[in-house]
Amino acid sequence: LAKRYVELGYAVYSVDLPGHGGSVRPVLENYDDLNDWFARVLSQIGRTPDLIVGNSFSSSMLYHALRTGRVPAAAKVIMACPTPDTTHLANMLQRLSNKFPEKPGWYIYNSRLVQNIRVVVALKAHRQEARQWLRESELYKKDYLTLRDSDVLTTLLYEHNPFVEGVSSDDQRRVAVILGGKDNVITSKTPDIIHQLLPESQVINVSAAGHILQFEAVEAYPDIDF
Repeated sequence: LAKRYVELGYAVYSVDLPGHGGSVRPVLENYDDLNDWFARVLSQIGRTPDLIVGNSFSSSMLYHALRTGRVPAAAKVIMACPTPDTTHLANMLQRLSNKFPEKPGWYIYNSRLVQNIRVVVALKAHRQEARQWLRESELYKKDYLTLRDSDVLTTLLYEHNPFVEGVSSDDQRRVAVILGGKDNVITSKTPDIIHQLLPESQVINVSAAGHILQFEAVEAYPDIDF
């Protein structure tokens, strides 16, 4: 995904979520805390972005930041695989994750069997490179993430879902949303929810893709002229 935007002429900054990639997780009790973290990231980069891309959970963070005026006015926003409404499968996995003790839970989560299950469940596009990328991503989690770091963010989404209020028409027009037609993390209600909240935003549907759009449908991510 970064390579795609470099080829389109951008300087790309790839930022991991707080507590991910070996970073220290700050105290995160609500999405306003995530807003503060997001503001610090932009300050450290030291440049006003032309385009901000979020995938999955980070789409919810960007939506809240947009709704509360924390996204720079000149920046376009792409929200890929947003999760305003999640499936029973995703809900069940979240409940199980919250109940597991930290060490054995993380050991099971990173076992080869469970990794393979996640790859099969998450990916729907028949692209070998997407499967290789996701497997590589899963292998890195063990050393650069903890079960608690992951759960804290997911719990924020479940308890403080920001996809409940709309944004201004001007903000809607600088947003593009990408949805996977076979995404089994979201429900069939999600396209309607997105349309109700963002009727003036561009919505891109990738019918053959699942939830991991940054691996399955890189070419669907648009340039800034949307």
